[in-house]
Amino acid sequence: LSIPWRLSAPSCAAGMAPICHAASWALLLAAVRPRRAVADLAVLAIGDWGGESEEEPTTESQRLTALGMQRRALELNTEFTMLMGDNFYQHGVAGDELSSRFSSTFEEVYATLLPEQPFYAFAGNHDYGEGNIANISAQVAYTQRSAQWRFPSLWYTIRRDFDTVAGPRSLDIIALDTVVLCGNGPENEGFINEELRFVGGGYGAGGGRNLREAVAEAQWAWLERELAESRADYLWAAGHYPIWSAGTDGSQRCLIDRLLPLLAAHGAHYISGHDHMLEHFKHGGVNSFVVGAGKECCYPPENMHQVPPGDMRYMLAGVSGSLSQPAAPFPVFGGFASIHFGAEVATVALYAHDGTELYVAPPIPRRGAWVTTEAGWLRHRGLVMVVGFALALSLFMVRIVLARWTFGQSSGARGSGSGRPCFGSPLLAGDVSRVTVTP
Repeated sequence: LSIPWRLSAPSCAAGMAPICHAASWALLLAAVRPRRAVADLAVLAIGDWGGESEEEPTTESQRLTALGMQRRALELNTEFTMLMGDNFYQHGVAGDELSSRFSSTFEEVYATLLPEQPFYAFAGNHDYGEGNIANISAQVAYTQRSAQWRFPSLWYTIRRDFDTVAGPRSLDIIALDTVVLCGNGPENEGFINEELRFVGGGYGAGGGRNLREAVAEAQWAWLERELAESRADYLWAAGHYPIWSAGTDGSQRCLIDRLLPLLAAHGAHYISGHDHMLEHFKHGGVNSFVVGAGKECCYPPENMHQVPPGDMRYMLAGVSGSLSQPAAPFPVFGGFASIHFGAEVATVALYAHDGTELYVAPPIPRRGAWVTTEAGWLRHRGLVMVVGFALALSLFMVRIVLARWTFGQSSGARGSGSGRPCFGSPLLAGDVSRVTVTP
């Protein structure tokens, strides 16, 4: 049996040794199972994973969660992993792309376990320094040095075409820099402006706007174009800051006001990190997920009041998941997510550190798919148009039948015609051209 990756069990701290060894045994058992061929496409996602500090470049929970990710990546045959910000605690990368943090926090934890897997990264607030100056450009530059690290730009789109049992499908994931979009408080604005100097001029700073604000507007304009031009069956956005969250950092007003309406208008959904927990919300037609338990679990739900009533579907919260809704089945030390894109629906699953499935969200339809939603309504843009046109045509035919009957009745009463209707009336023919169907 050829095993396409190297088993690398972490060292076990005394208090976590049983869990650590259990995760290693689960991985060994997974190794003897052959990879199953699947159509469709699956990806992993994790946020807030980047160790603890320069002195502690990884955490025990981070390494345990990496093993759980390896197990699920093998079983799902995943295409890639998204690293959703806070890649390097506490203050980002201080040096350049030769910094040892890339090896100690990323390569030795994730890349060695999944050597064929690309990892698409984007920035979080700690990557911009969080109270210090950092070098965000080093994370972009490291793309040229690593076989697996993908951070081509501060924002970018991941595109994939894939086969399913029902035919070809497509996926667009728009990776955002939400720190640029929303900032990180006035105390960090100067640091972010300094770090963005590497992007060059041409962003229209001045006139009351600083560099971060000018670059943010350029990103908003780009995002609107990407959403409008996408023809993908599945359209998602991903960033570090959440739209909604009940955790310590809470919901992000900037994204509620500007991102959420854009996602709703284009049938898109969202996944993020930032709060160190696992959450699922559904607001209107937009699903959003928080997957920020990469290095620890979990923040308390102290900002539940910021979440619209009825929008929360799941929450892993509190120390070791102690305040979760519903209750966690055992102490949880970290977590991650998978998204499986099938012929008609996407399925999001949230996992504990060891790969145990904690929650599976209701199926999320592809854009324009024939599906039944939770409320039992059929959703399909083409269907709406067809049904609308059929109703309009039916009304038109009813008018014709009534006209025939009325014409025949009046002609028969006068004895001046055969009683047959007059087709091709300019008024009736013109009515068809005035029918407007709004999907």
